[in-house]
Amino acid sequence: MRNRLIVLLACVCFGFAQDDKDKGKDAPPPDCKPITYFGVSGCELRAQGDCPNGYHKQAACPTNPMIKAPCRMICVKDSAAKPKPKSED
Repeated sequence: MRNRLIVLLACVCFGFAQDDKDKGKDAPPPDCKPITYFGVSGCELRAQGDCPNGYHKQAACPTNPMIKAPCRMICVKDSAAKPKPKSED
């Protein structure tokens, strides 16, 4: 019983350690102020009106036209370039 408890505890601790390593990969840059507006997640624009490296501007607008809220520009993380499939010609 005691051995199983120790193994279980070790597995749980190892799982938490793996989660900490994965968090560093997608961490936003230090000058990124996280924001979510109408389902669009990203960073606020800098004071100069530009985005941090690896981000681009995107308009976040209400999903329902009956909502009378303004659109906002948000810096959204660039997507990784997808390799084009080779055609068999």
